[in-house]
Amino acid sequence: MENKKPIKLKSDIEDVLDAFSLQRNVGCAWLDEWLNYETELDTYYHHLLESKRQLLLSEGDFWNEEELKMHFLAFLFQIADLNEKDKFKLFYERPLSAVIGKYELSVVCDAMVATPKGIGKPKNPYFFLQEFKKQKNAPDAEGQMLMAMLLAQHENQNNKVVYGCWIQGRYWIFTTLHEKNYCVSRSFDSSKKEDLYQIIYALKHLKILILKQIEKK
Repeated sequence: MENKKPIKLKSDIEDVLDAFSLQRNVGCAWLDEWLNYETELDTYYHHLLESKRQLLLSEGDFWNEEELKMHFLAFLFQIADLNEKDKFKLFYERPLSAVIGKYELSVVCDAMVATPKGIGKPKNPYFFLQEFKKQKNAPDAEGQMLMAMLLAQHENQNNKVVYGCWIQGRYWIFTTLHEKNYCVSRSFDSSKKEDLYQIIYALKHLKILILKQIEKK
């Protein structure tokens, strides 16, 4: 008897939720723990954040994906410092794929935090970020992100929470996936000062949470 070919899953969020019998929940303990965090920032970073926030306000609506990365996201990742030597680092535009059950999943991750394998290859992913793309017939950013989280869950096989975020222009939505529990946050508007700081706090807390996961292995 021939094995059936796996079904290639589209990145539409509705299809992904249905395929893996996931509920899209608003808020949960993992997500609340992640986002309930504040820390002190150097004066230099306060000035940098305000200058980038003003730039986003004046020009952000006209940026394409690459301009958003270069003019804004790169500086937020610089402040968050999502790298820890020999433990994890930030990767960009990396492919992930696997067959999970009867489905074939494949996605290119806009950004991911993962343990490095060798010098520059990711393994054991912990966090994914996907950007909404403005062009016609663009893939679903949330669907792509959730597919990446499912691939990480499949790859890691450690029953640990996986973190994610997708961006639509100036809006950030944070997510967690633990077993079948998929949770989403409210939208954070990065053009608003209070929300922008919450985004930075979440990214900085992410580093602490990933280190805790690694230490408990």
